[in-house]
Amino acid sequence: MNDENIVTVLKIGSWVLLALLTFTGWYFFDRHFAVSVVAGGLLAIVNFYWLHNILNRAVSLSKGKAQRLAMSRYFLRLAVIGIIVWLLIVRFRINLIGLILGLSVLIINIFALTIYRLISKGG
Repeated sequence: MNDENIVTVLKIGSWVLLALLTFTGWYFFDRHFAVSVVAGGLLAIVNFYWLHNILNRAVSLSKGKAQRLAMSRYFLRLAVIGIIVWLLIVRFRINLIGLILGLSVLIINIFALTIYRLISKGG
């Protein structure tokens, strides 16, 4: 793994971790918990893909346009994610622990990748 494929490693690792957490949640708890993990994980991963797409587009723009694009999309993403989380909690009565665990998929993945890189580089 090198610095150029970190995003790819994060994407693949997040899907693998989501599957692992989902099956573990189903086995140790129940279907409702597993669905909650999936909902949170999908939300986190889609949000990451969306952010990656926005930043790739912003890099190719001039400074002023890039800043406006990134800021407007940031607030749009925040609003959309907030509304979806609210709907999942209030309307669909999703399991909060499962939802938080799913939403943490990328954080867990980034943390694990950081530890792996520190160990593999001898740091």
